[in-house]
Formats: sequence, C-alpha cells, structure tokens
Amino acid sequence: MKPYCLCFTALLLISATLFAGEKPQRIVSIGLCTDQLLLMLAEREQIASLSVWAKDENMSYMIDAVGDIPLNNSSVEEVILYQPDLVVASQFSAWDTAKFLRQLGYQVKQIPPAQSIEDIYAVLRQFGEWTGNQERAEAMIQSMQQKLREISERYAERPPKSVIVYSPNGFTIGANTLEDDLFTHAGYINLAAEMGIDGFKPIALESLIAADPDVLQVDRTLSRSDSLATAYVSHPALDKMIEHREYLDIPTRLRICAGPMIAEAIENMAQRR
Repeated sequence: MKPYCLCFTALLLISATLFAGEKPQRIVSIGLCTDQLLLMLAEREQIASLSVWAKDENMSYMIDAVGDIPLNNSSVEEVILYQPDLVVASQFSAWDTAKFLRQLGYQVKQIPPAQSIEDIYAVLRQFGEWTGNQERAEAMIQSMQQKLREISERYAERPPKSVIVYSPNGFTIGANTLEDDLFTHAGYINLAAEMGIDGFKPIALESLIAADPDVLQVDRTLSRSDSLATAYVSHPALDKMIEHREYLDIPTRLRICAGPMIAEAIENMAQRR
C-alpha cells in the first residue's frame, strides 16, 4: 500500500474510534454470507457496502434486496474508502483482507461456519449483537423455528429416503456438517455419514455407486464447466445413475450460507421425499 494510503487510513481510524461502543452506522461486508445477514437483519442506512457476491444470481438469496447499495471486491483499499466502523465476513471469505484490516485497527467480525441448525441460531444472535439488531435476530430465529416445526409435521408420514452428495473433485458431505443436519431435518439418511465419512471428504466413484442411494445430489453448478474439478461430476456413470433414481437439485442460494433460507431448502427436500 502506498504511503498516502496509510496516512488516509490513519485518519479514518481516528474517526472510527469516535463511534466505539455505539450501534455501528457504516458496516461493510466482504463476503456473501455476511452480505445476506446484513440485508436481513441490519437497518438499510447501516449498510455502507456489500461484496459483489450479493448480486450473484446463482449464489445470492437476497439479490432482490441489494438495490443501489455500493458493492466492493473485498479489497483493503476499497473497504477503507467507506470509512467503516464495522467490517463483517465469514471465516473463509477474504480472510487476508480481514486480517490486514484488523492489523490496521479496524473492527472486524467474522462469523464461524455453521454445522447444524442450532449453529445457525447462534450465528443470527451473534450477528444481531454485532449490528445492534438483537430483536430482529430473535424474531427471525422464532420464525425459522416455527417453519421447521410445520415442515416436520407436514411430512411426518412420509418414509425416509437415503441420499448421497457428489461434488466437484469427487467430494461428498458426511457427518458434522450443516448439510447433514439439513438432510436429517428433511427426513433423509445421509449415506456418506453412515459410511463413517466426517466433514467434506473425497469418495471413490465406485463407492458411490455401491452405496446405491435412493436419491442422488450432484453439485454441477459450483465449478466451471471446463475445469478438472467438474470432470468428476460429469462422469457418464453418474448420468447412468441419475437415469434410474431420483435426483435432488436444491438451489445453491438456499444452502450455501447459514440463515433462514435453510428452512426453504429443507422444505424443498422434504417435498420430494
């Protein structure tokens, strides 16, 4: 960073400290998941900028709510121009930017990854505290809990089905993941977890075929069509499997981030059980 940028940064930091302890008024998000939480929980005038991911048609659940809010590319230089009194991100989005901003003295908060529905409630409460919108967070949690109770009751009589996920680079999703908890809430048995797979791990295509799931979910929208990673999910054997069993295709925007849209993903799955 050039010297004049560092001087400019110092001036901004002095200004930002005047607002310490008050409800943040210039919040900048540098990642998709915190973009969405800001749009859901914060007052609009609190939002100084969102990441460009907020307008991604495949990833963003809140794309219609962005409006004319300025977007950023998650760079340090861009962020400081908005004079933020709070920067929010997930632990895996723009981590280098978050680290450098923290070293410069900015207040940076990072949401942890959610591995269960209960973790989502914790994330919402935490985000509500950071932004000074605790009541909105609690109302959102209660609404989500009510929706999940209704989904459970609505589809209680349907028998469970087995499912397995196959993603780019040959990865599947096992136990101790948010996806595994989603399957449980939707009435599915995650065969990867039953096979002893924990977290995100590669699985041999032969093992996938031998598992013989009732339902198959192949993530073909998460990689470039011409990448080596995508070659795994474009194998002819998978096309053959899909021909003879149910195929589960839950939109990425419903399941990529922790938030109330997870309830919509669960109902989408439960409807097809």
